[in-house]
Amino acid sequence: MKQFIRTLTFLVAGIVVLVGVAGITGWLSPRRHHAATMVVLQTPRDSVWAVLSDMEHAATWRRDITGVKRLDDRDGHAVWEQQSPDGAWALVVTALEPPTRMVTTVADTSQGFGGTWTFTLRDTAVSVGAGGTRATGTSVTLSEEGFVDPPLFRFLARYVFGLHTAQRATLRDLARRFGQKADPTRV
Repeated sequence: MKQFIRTLTFLVAGIVVLVGVAGITGWLSPRRHHAATMVVLQTPRDSVWAVLSDMEHAATWRRDITGVKRLDDRDGHAVWEQQSPDGAWALVVTALEPPTRMVTTVADTSQGFGGTWTFTLRDTAVSVGAGGTRATGTSVTLSEEGFVDPPLFRFLARYVFGLHTAQRATLRDLARRFGQKADPTRV
């Protein structure tokens, strides 16, 4: 019994130390962050734009979204609620510059996080086929300007989940939507 209590005490103490170190590390980490990820698709820019800007149908190609609901406009900007297994959050489309740039902003920052996702599309030459044939494809850069308030969540976002993880998943899903396999890179 003594051995069990000693082991349990060390286990609890270890957990407390780990949470404390994570909290302090998060507290020392910057509140704001910037992350950008890029992928090149063998798809014309107008086709990529049509998919990205169609917020209503994002759940048909994004694996992290289970549903989308249109909410009332906010200050003349469209608002979309994205639903996922982790919850739902509203995004305001704060800038729409077809077919090159779309900015979405977290509508409710009361959960302790917020920021923007900016999709930037540029025409780019891509090689297609074995003969090295060149075609016009699209470079898609997804940039996040965000913040996380709770220190423990800040630690998790930076050091456990990674600031680029959701961006990479979204860009992989976008490539998959066009029948392509992609390995998005940090910018």
